[in-house]
Amino acid sequence: MRILVVAQRYGAEVVGGSESHARLVAERLARRHDVTVATTTALDYWTWATHFPPGASDLGGVRVLRFNTLPRDPRYKDVERHVLFEEHTLADEYGWLRAQGPHAPQLLDFVHREGHGFQAILFYTYIYEPTALGLPLVPERAALVSTAHDELPLRLAPYRALFQLPRAIGALTPEELALIRREFRNDQVPAEIVGMGLDAPPRADAAAFRARHGLDGPIALYVGQVTAAKAVDELLAMWSAYREGGGDGTLVLVGNPMMELPARDDVKALGRVSEEEKWAALAAADALVLPSHLESLGIVLLEAWQVGTPVLVPAWNAVTAGQTARSGGGATYADRDAFAPALASLLADGRARGAAGRAWVERECAWPAFDARLDRLLEMTKFDA
Repeated sequence: MRILVVAQRYGAEVVGGSESHARLVAERLARRHDVTVATTTALDYWTWATHFPPGASDLGGVRVLRFNTLPRDPRYKDVERHVLFEEHTLADEYGWLRAQGPHAPQLLDFVHREGHGFQAILFYTYIYEPTALGLPLVPERAALVSTAHDELPLRLAPYRALFQLPRAIGALTPEELALIRREFRNDQVPAEIVGMGLDAPPRADAAAFRARHGLDGPIALYVGQVTAAKAVDELLAMWSAYREGGGDGTLVLVGNPMMELPARDDVKALGRVSEEEKWAALAAADALVLPSHLESLGIVLLEAWQVGTPVLVPAWNAVTAGQTARSGGGATYADRDAFAPALASLLADGRARGAAGRAWVERECAWPAFDARLDRLLEMTKFDA
């Protein structure tokens, strides 16, 4: 089959859950199909500034077409606040798409002009303009991999019809699909829960990681963007309460710091690290803590389970709590007061839960299982002339 994947950003340097999933899917499908990716020249999702050169290139056996995108208006957050929290017009909601971006007219022209030459087109992610405006151009051969969260933009007008149009929907988790069905009442659109496929983890020296960073005792690890948008401010407050209540250990933060962090001996921020160092941190940790309220998959949970590390997540995050329940690979906390006892229990005796998570990932994220799910999504989507 000739398959097109449309994604807002694409590349080895790109950090982002939906972008990583798009790249994984493109490269898996390229083993058996003719795959092209249509994307933008942007690396940074905040500015959409040009980073990659426009035009065609090859990455991982996939033909990549990059189209210029206009920089995001620095007043974007004002537009967002207006359409999400203030009285506004329908035109304001459609103006949101342009402000949100990435605004890449040539990419949309390509889909409009060349889309009929592909049997299936996979669009990532619902919220961005290339998907919201691109998918309606080729609905008869489109799959929407929405990576949807239960968030305010999901209710805006530009997205109401979007979830009714595709031939198929690819959800990352059962919770995401349940959200889509509940919000859009689109049971007539076939869907596949594609999940994730993972290579075996690399060998990691946990003892060397501890020695490099002077870490003794229990380690609670966070991996991701170090920002309030991912609830790291809540994590720091809950960690402080845990320590004040007699808890022991060090909170290690791995990821780009995008907020002010306290100067504490029991909080160690490592910044962005190499893949090797990330895996060493996951192996050395006694528990991974992921406090974010919104996730479409939570890939880092799967990676933690690959090395037998249990996880702690908020009960109100349906996706991560659901994954944790299905795998048996950790625990949840119902509110901030419940965080400290849940963490203490996991740090003291989480080995069995980590082992359960490992067994679940080995089963659910095996490549044959993942490829079979992708095949089912393509079968639902493909356009036969």
